[in-house]
Order: sequence, then structure tokens, then C-alpha cells
Amino acid sequence: MNICHTFAKKTATFLLLITIFSGLPLNAADKKYSITKKTYKTLALSRELMDQSSYQNALAKLNTLLAKVTDNRYETALVHQHLAYVYLEQENYIKALHALEKTLTYADTLPVDTVQSVRYNLAQTATRAERFKIAEKSLNQWFVEAAKPPADAWYLRGLVHYKQQQLKPAATYLKRAIALSHHENWSILLLTIYLDLKQYTQATKILTQLIEYYPHKKEYWLNLTDVYLMRQDYPHALSTLQLAQLSIDLNEQEILKLASLYLHNNTPYNAATLLTTAIKKQRIKNTVQNLETLANSWAMAREPEKELNSLKQAIRIKPSGKLYLRSAQILLHKERWQEAILMLNRALKNKIKNPGQVYLLKGIAAYQDKKMQTAKTAFIQATKYNKSKKQANNWLQQLNQQQ
Repeated sequence: MNICHTFAKKTATFLLLITIFSGLPLNAADKKYSITKKTYKTLALSRELMDQSSYQNALAKLNTLLAKVTDNRYETALVHQHLAYVYLEQENYIKALHALEKTLTYADTLPVDTVQSVRYNLAQTATRAERFKIAEKSLNQWFVEAAKPPADAWYLRGLVHYKQQQLKPAATYLKRAIALSHHENWSILLLTIYLDLKQYTQATKILTQLIEYYPHKKEYWLNLTDVYLMRQDYPHALSTLQLAQLSIDLNEQEILKLASLYLHNNTPYNAATLLTTAIKKQRIKNTVQNLETLANSWAMAREPEKELNSLKQAIRIKPSGKLYLRSAQILLHKERWQEAILMLNRALKNKIKNPGQVYLLKGIAAYQDKKMQTAKTAFIQATKYNKSKKQANNWLQQLNQQQ
């Protein structure tokens, strides 16, 4: 689960711009927050230069002004704010951070609302600069004064704690943010935290909400299935993937997972029909492995003819002693002796782990088919292997008594 934590640059700088120009009254009714016309013009000019992306010229104007207003603490604060804005436009977050910190050293000269805005801007900028301790401190101060923090503030607080691996407080703050306003990335971040904390019940709730908002996003269906599997809740894992199939296209791996869940939940017929349809429609490859899975499903569903048919398809793709032997065992169970003997002979011509057992089964099939000489020859071969020797001798003794 990849998560993108970004701040919209234009949004942040727009907020900072509001903060800056809130300190530039066009009239001087409040002497405390008035500035000289010369300072106002220079600040306005710096803004125009920034709009033209002439950042170096803007910085030069501001630094020159800064040297001239050192005896006016309020104007000094405003210049530092403007410098921070230019640095943000350049994505120079370290210098922007320092400028905002400098601004707050003159907090006593600024309106209360402006100080709050600068603190929040500082927290945002510190987060971008990966100075998370500074961001946390600034946010803590901001929250003390905030009457009704918006969702964005709670999210930022959660993100800052997450970046410091403080997962539990991060989850608490992110929950507050999401309760106020839904954002996909916020939910994904909270989901990541719950998974890291192994709080799978909470992770399930987040994924369920994401699916409600984005029913056609495959990753949420698959993640919810996986979380249920982590909880060993196989019925819900199955029902989730079943529902997903109605909203999204499953690929081969996902179809096979669904079939596996059907088998795990003791519904093998559903697994078999799913795989049969998927192979016909070329949704999954017609491979030996997939056909063996299909055969296993039919076997569990107690459909031996369909199991045998699946095995024969697999044999046509790649013959093997194992597949011939398994086919023979089905035929033996159905008392189709001659077909069983044919399959057993083919198994013996291929590599087989326990040839003695195959000879023994061939002897039994021939005996039941009244082909005594074939049976005797097979039993004699079976006596050459330790695992089948005792049983083969018993059959030979019975055969000799009848003759």
C-alpha cells in the first residue's frame, strides 16, 4: 500500500499570503499595525516580482528593506513573512522555516490571528522540511489557541506524529480529521498505521469505508480480503472477494485466490465452476497446475468423472507418472479395470516415485479383470520393492491357491 503525503504548494502559500497582507492596512486607523508608505510599496513590489517568478529580485528588495526597518519591530516581522513566502515559492523549505521562526520572535507586535496563522504556516513548512519536532511544537502551540481546529489541522498533526513513528497519537488525530472531512489519502495513512499496529479490526473498518466511497478501486477490495485473511476470518475473506467480482475484473492470480477461498470454506463445487468458466473464457491459463487445481476441486465436490476429465486435459499438455497414476486410481474406484491398467502402464513408462505401488495396483486391476497371467507378472514386479513386497506376496499366494 503506497501512500503519498503531500501538501498543495499553492494552498500553503496562499494561506501565508493572506497572513502577510492581513498585516498591511490600507488606512492607519490602528496605529499599532500601520506601516510607512515606503515599506508598503516595497512589500507590494516584492509581491509583483514573485508573481512574475522574479524571486531573486524580490529577495534583493526585501533584504534591502530589512536592513532599513530594524528599528521598527512590526515592519521587521512583515518583511520576514514576505521572505518566507518567496522561499516557499522556491521550495526552499529550510530558509522559509527560518524566516517564519524569525517572524515569531516579533509575535508581540502582530495581531493574535496573524500569530496563529504564522504558527500554522511554520508547522506546515517544518513538515515539508522534515523538521518534525519543530512542526510538532508549533502545532501544539497553535492548538492551544485554536477554538475549533479544522480537519486539515488534525490531519497535519497526525502526519507529524506518524513521521516520528508515534503511531498511536497519529491514529487518534487522523481519526479526528476524517470524522470532520473525508480524504482518500488520509484514510490510506490511517489504514497503514492500523496495519503497522496490527489493529486489523480497525483496518477492516477503514477499508470498508474506502470501498463505499470507491467501489471500483480494486486495491481496496483485495486489501480488505487480505486483512480478513490476517484475522483468519475466511468466510468474510471469501464474501469480500465474491462481492469484488461484481465490481471489478479479477486477474488470474485473484481468480485462483477466490477458488482457493471456496475450497477453504468447503464449497468446492463453486471453486470448480469458477475455474472451468475462467479457463473457457481464457481468464486463467490452461496450464497443468491450474487443471490440477480444477481436478482437486471436482474431487472435493465428489465429481470423479469431471476430476478425471480435468486430469486427462492436464496429461494432454504435459504427461507425467503422477497424473497417470491419479487417473488410474479414479478408474480403479469406478471398477473400469482395463482403462485403469492402460493408465498404470503409462505411469510406469514415466518417472514415478513408487513404482512398486503402481505394479501392485496393476496386478489388482488385472486380477479383477480375470487376466491372471498379467496380474501374476505385475505382482512379481511389485515384490521387488520393499514398500509393496508384503502385499504383493499375499496376492501371489491367493493367486496360486486359485490356480
